[in-house]
Amino acid sequence: MKSSRNGFQLIAFLLFCIVSVSAQTTPSNTKEFNKYGLVFNYPADWSINDNTDADAMKVTLGRADSESQITVFVFRTQLATPEKIAEAKRVLVDKYVASTIKSFEQAGAHPQSSPTNTEIGGVKSEGVKILASLDGVPGVAEIDWAVVGQHLVVATFLGPDKAVAKATPGWDKIRASIKVESPAAQPQASPKPTP
Repeated sequence: MKSSRNGFQLIAFLLFCIVSVSAQTTPSNTKEFNKYGLVFNYPADWSINDNTDADAMKVTLGRADSESQITVFVFRTQLATPEKIAEAKRVLVDKYVASTIKSFEQAGAHPQSSPTNTEIGGVKSEGVKILASLDGVPGVAEIDWAVVGQHLVVATFLGPDKAVAKATPGWDKIRASIKVESPAAQPQASPKPTP
């Protein structure tokens, strides 16, 4: 009888520990970017540089202790037809990909690219992964694009392989949570007083 009482006490103690641990909440390690109709979540220990202008929302993210970098571009022009989408891809995305590959070539990195498929904000996206080695350090640039909320979104993730591997959970969080609320309005100018 004594051993069964000790067994129940042990089980009760273990249940108490499990309930105590599960009841504790951990502080959120996520922040939200929410400007100009562009919304996404990102790791709280990352910094943001907002270079938005009249043509596009451009937000760059990274960590002080990492060489990886993520950039989110959202072009302000709404794309309501397949023809406009095809034109935006040809004029904006194709040129951006070609420019990125050319930069690697000029650096002597001998880039190799392959297509990728993923999602941006729950929308199926196309992309390209560019593998290269700069000064003997292997790295990658991944460029993904999709139309989200009738706006072309281009998300870029680049850096040395080791830094990219460490930053991948942040990349996944950002890319998966992107929303473009319609319309992606231009920043409002402050009203000027009339003379």
